[in-house]
Amino acid sequence: MNTQLILEVKDLKKYFSIQKGTLFSKEIGVVKAIDGLTFHIDKGGTLGLAGESGCGKSTTGMAILKLLEPTSGEVLFEGENIGHFDRKETFIYRRDVQAVFQNPYASLNPRMRIGEIIEEPMVVHKILNPMGRLNRVRELLEVVGMNPDYLERFPHEFSGGQRQRIGIARALSVNPKLLVLDEPVSALDVSIRAQILNLLMDLQREFGLTYLFISHDLSVVEHISDVVAVMYLGKLVEIANCRDLYHLPLHPYTQALLSAIPIPDPELPQEAIVLEGEIVDPASLEGGCLFRNRCPKIKEKCNEEEPILKEIKKGHSVACHFASG
Repeated sequence: MNTQLILEVKDLKKYFSIQKGTLFSKEIGVVKAIDGLTFHIDKGGTLGLAGESGCGKSTTGMAILKLLEPTSGEVLFEGENIGHFDRKETFIYRRDVQAVFQNPYASLNPRMRIGEIIEEPMVVHKILNPMGRLNRVRELLEVVGMNPDYLERFPHEFSGGQRQRIGIARALSVNPKLLVLDEPVSALDVSIRAQILNLLMDLQREFGLTYLFISHDLSVVEHISDVVAVMYLGKLVEIANCRDLYHLPLHPYTQALLSAIPIPDPELPQEAIVLEGEIVDPASLEGGCLFRNRCPKIKEKCNEEEPILKEIKKGHSVACHFASG
């Protein structure tokens, strides 16, 4: 695999203000949706960004897509800081970085035929002439495993899995370099999930795509990712290559998440780690480890000092005072 970096995220932060009052509102606090994320994605690779709902995964994706302006930090695409892009550079960036969204029912315009939906990005970016775009639409439908004669149909005439294939075809229409896949299979039936994941992996090999794969489901993340980053309340708590993280998770939160993955063989015992306690209010975080209220291995140091993400062994970093490789 080419190890040239395509995306670097450096100390990325996104804070949302909490306002009180209507006419004369004032800020009474902030929610740190993203709080100092640092990671990178190699060209042609897949980074799986995992964690519970509300941990900041989708906010991270939106910041990378330039749909949200970060509070601070940098996102570098092919070495260029996207925060410094002018209007023209942003336009080009949005051709190179495309998204596939969670809900295939909401991400497609119900008033447009699927041929028009897939063609639209090519029209916006002035790619090919009308006949060339039509041929490209038919080709893309075949690539994602659909009949090219379906291009005159509307989204409501398709199943959820078929709609997600249409969304993938739309994202591929402008030949992107990076796809941000935000929970792309979570709204689908289990059997359809496997089909879409296999399709994404086939497309990656065929077109040399790079993926940021966002999901709360660690069993899905394992299937597609090269590197896995685990988030908790806006911060990364563990990042490692997929094999290392799944075979030897070092953070108590990662261990609990992995223990909850169902085992296919019902005869084998499964000992899930049950996390007790409540998630702390993101708007009132003060000092100490963010996971301390739920951690089964809490010690006094956890209340006093916030752990930093540090490399425990080569390529495996953990934010825990007591983690060891």
